[in-house]
This record gives sequence, structure tokens and C-alpha cells, in this order.
Amino acid sequence: MHPTSHIAFIGGGNMATAIITGMIKQGGFAPEQISVIENNTEKAQHLQRHLGVHAFADIKDVSHTADVWVLAVKPQSMKEALTSLTPHLTPDQIVLSIAAGLTIATLSEWLNGHHKVVRTMPNTPALVGQGVTGIYAPLSIVSENEQVLINQILAAIGTNVWLSDEKSIDAITAISGSGPAYVFYVMEHLTAAARCLGFNDETAKQLVQATFAGAVALVEASEEPVSILRERVTSKGGTTAAALNVFNERGMNQTLIDGANAAAHRAEELAIELSKG
Repeated sequence: MHPTSHIAFIGGGNMATAIITGMIKQGGFAPEQISVIENNTEKAQHLQRHLGVHAFADIKDVSHTADVWVLAVKPQSMKEALTSLTPHLTPDQIVLSIAAGLTIATLSEWLNGHHKVVRTMPNTPALVGQGVTGIYAPLSIVSENEQVLINQILAAIGTNVWLSDEKSIDAITAISGSGPAYVFYVMEHLTAAARCLGFNDETAKQLVQATFAGAVALVEASEEPVSILRERVTSKGGTTAAALNVFNERGMNQTLIDGANAAAHRAEELAIELSKG
């Protein structure tokens, strides 16, 4: 299915560009298999010039029949975009959304009942090919070949995780979707701590970035759970124990859990708000 498939993107922003770049460089797609509808002339020209894809200002100009339409516009602009897409849809075409907060039911309603809708939640490390994307669609509506094609598109930006129910999209939004911000938050304040301990900005940044990169590499190389790896760094009565005691006394462990739960709850709220158009 892959060699002859045509993928059309509605929206040519950062995430769409990341996916398209990955599809061409790592995913084995040819530029001529990809079209982008982008009304920003500068963005459209950039995509066409640097990636060799077909770029159009209007959906009616797309000359290829798409196997998959990738919805890559902001949630607030989605209803208008789908109004333009609906007349061009056929029942066998997949509509794949990377927009946060918009449920399959809402998208299907805005597409005049089109049922072949796939919902995904990528995260920003996709911009460097290290993303995690949650994917949900009722398996009754996508064939095995179509699942393979969806995987081929999204594997270009990192790891795919197929979810068993749509509610899990809210949960994955709270963990991997928002998760990079949690990591950046800890890095930001650990860098501030390094500066307080006398390091200059450049050294503080270097120490924190290298520490996080090394810790992640160690997790990936080990079969042990992170709790065991943490214990191995923590000598009784030592420096690490002193820091962890403060974190635990101030409820940092429960705060992380509560924060993720708040993010999941907000994702549910956004779905309701956005469904009202």
C-alpha cells in the first residue's frame, strides 16, 4: 500500500513539516506522494522548495486522490477546514487528526458523518524525530493494511502507541503530550540551582543537559525499572539521599501525579469546549 499511497496534509505548520520530513528521509515515501494544503504562501513555497512535495493554497487544487487526509491545523480552525474538505471526501479515505482535544465524534460530525476517522496525539520531540504518538481508531473501521500505512506515516517522527479506547488519548496527552514540558520545567529549575551553586550559565546548561541525556541513555540501556536505578544512585546518608528527602518531604512525588491528573482532566474539558465549535 505504501509505494502507491498518496497522503494529503491540511496545514503545513511545524508538526506537519516534521512528519513530512520524516516520511521522506526515514519513512521511504517519495515527495510526489505527498500534498500539502497551506494558504500561507511563504510556508507553501518552503515546503515545495525544500521537500519537493506538492503544495497548494486551496484544497480544490489538489490533483491527486488522497488515501489519507492528515488534519494538521489548529483545533480552533478545524471546523472551517473540514467544511472545505467534506465535498472532496470519499467513504474509503482515512482522515487522520493530529489536533489536540477534538474527538472522533466531533470530527465525524463536522465531516457530515464520515466514519473513517483516526485520532492521534503526537508530542513536540517529534520535531527532532524522537516523538511519541498515541493513536486511536476503532479497529473495525481501519483494515490491517490501513493500520500499517498509518504506522508508516507516524513512525517517521518516533514511536507509535496504539490505544484501546479513545479516553486513553486524554491520558496520553497528560503523560507524553504534555510530558516534555514537565521535563523542561525540572531542567529549568535544576539549571537555576546550578547557577545558585556558583556555575555560570553555559556550564549550568551543559551540566543539566548532559545529565538528563545520560540518565535517559542509562534507562534505555538497562532492563531495571527506574526505581531501582534511582536506588543505586542513592547511598544511605549521602548527598542524593539528602536531596530526595527534601523532594519527598515537600510532596514532589504526589505533585507530579496530581499535575498529570490535572492535565488529563483539562484534556477532557477541552474536548467538550471544542465540540461546540
